[in-house]
Amino acid sequence: MLIILITFLPVSVNPLPSPTFETLYLDHHAWLRSWLHRRLDNSSEASDLAQDTFVNVITTGYVEEIREPRPFLATIARRLLAHRHRRHILESAYLEALAALPPDCTPAPETRLMALQALQEVDLALAGLPPAIKEAFLLAQLEGLTYEQIAARLDVSTSSVKQYLARANRQCIDSVCERFNQLHGAAAYQALSPMRKPASPGRRKSIALLLGLGAAGGAGVFGSRSQPWQQLAADLHTGVGEQREWTLSDGTRVLLNTSSAVNVRFDGDQRLLTLVAGEIRVITGHRTTNEERPLLVQTAEGRVRALGTAFTVRQQDGRTEVAVQQSAVEMTPVAATGSVRLLHAGQRAWFTAADIGPALPASADHAAWTLGAMVADNMRLDDFLMELGRYRRGVLRCDPAVAGLRLSGVFPLKDTSAILAMLPASLPVRIRSVSRYWVTIDKK
Repeated sequence: MLIILITFLPVSVNPLPSPTFETLYLDHHAWLRSWLHRRLDNSSEASDLAQDTFVNVITTGYVEEIREPRPFLATIARRLLAHRHRRHILESAYLEALAALPPDCTPAPETRLMALQALQEVDLALAGLPPAIKEAFLLAQLEGLTYEQIAARLDVSTSSVKQYLARANRQCIDSVCERFNQLHGAAAYQALSPMRKPASPGRRKSIALLLGLGAAGGAGVFGSRSQPWQQLAADLHTGVGEQREWTLSDGTRVLLNTSSAVNVRFDGDQRLLTLVAGEIRVITGHRTTNEERPLLVQTAEGRVRALGTAFTVRQQDGRTEVAVQQSAVEMTPVAATGSVRLLHAGQRAWFTAADIGPALPASADHAAWTLGAMVADNMRLDDFLMELGRYRRGVLRCDPAVAGLRLSGVFPLKDTSAILAMLPASLPVRIRSVSRYWVTIDKK
C-alpha cells in the first residue's frame, strides 16, 4: 500500500527544459532506420533496432554531451547488431550440439530457455579472457579434464594451466560458475569455445559486416573513455530498473542497484571493486580464515576500505555517498593526503576528491532500495521523480509549476508506472505521455 502525505507550496513557473532527446530523435530517427534497413534488408527489424538504439541513448543520460549524433547512433546500433548476432551464434551452436546427442541425453524442452540464458551469462563473464585461458577454463568446467589433460590439449605446461585457471577463477564469480550446472557440458563447450571449428565463409562474412558497419564514423566513439562505454564494458553491470547480486570468489556479496557498473580486480595484494556508476551494497566475505587482503571500493573521488562490514556506496556527480549497516569503513579522498575518516554502523557521510563531510545518522531509508523500495520523507516532487527516473527507461520530466509539491511514503519499485499512475489521484497533477519512454508531469 502506498501512503502519501502532501503539502502544497507556491512555486514559480518556468518553461520546461529544452527537449534535447526529442530533437535528437526527430532529426536522426528516420536516417538511422534507413541506415539499418539498407544493411538488414528487413524493415521491421530495422525499426525495432532503431527504437532500441534510442532507448539505449536515453539510459546513458549523456544526450547533451553528444557532439556527432550519427556516428554515435551508428556505434550503438552496430553494438546491438553484434550482440544480437553473437546471441544467435551461441544459441545455434548450442542447439545444434544438443541435436547431435542421443535422445536419452537431450535436455527436456522446458529447460532449454533457462540453459540459453545461462549460456549468454557465462559467455559475457568470459568475454575479457584471452583465448587460451578461456579454453582451459571451459575444458575444466564443462569437460571435466584434469590439469595434465588440459595441458596436452593446449600444448602447454601443467604449471601454465594452473596459472590460466587461477586467473579465470579470479574473473569468474561464483554466481556465474553456478550457471554451468544448467548447461549440457559438451554442447556448451561447442558453443563457447574460442578454439572450436572456424565459422563458415557465410558466417564470417556476416560477422565482418556486423562489426564493420560504420567503422570510420564509430571508431572515435568506441575509442573514447566516456562513462557510458565504461559502464557497458564493466565486469558487473545492471540495466535500468534492474537489481542483481553477485557472490565473488572470496564470498563477498555485491548487490548492484539500477543502472550500476563495477569492475572487479582481485590479486595477491588486494580485493578491489571499482564503482564505475550507480550504487552498490557490499557484504564482505572471507572464504579462507587467513584472508589478509583488504577489500576496497574505488570511486571517482577516493576509496572506501571495508573493516569486516556491510555498507552501501553511491557514485554521485562529483561526490561519493557511503552508509554503513554493520561494523565500519574507512573513507579516503583521492586528493586529500592523510585524510581518513572512520564511519561506524548506523552512520552515513559523503566525500569529494578533497573533502569529507560530517558523519550523520543513517536510517533504514537509505538502504530501502536493497529491499526493492523507495522511501520519500517530505520529498519535493521534482526530486522524487528524479530518483524514480533512475528505475525506468526513458525521459521523466516535471513541470516547475508542480515541482515544489511534497510527498511521503514507501513505494515498491517493481512497477514504476503504477507509482506514476496514482499521482493524479493524490496531487493536482496530470500525466502526459508522448510514448512510454517520454512522460511529463504537469499541473492539472
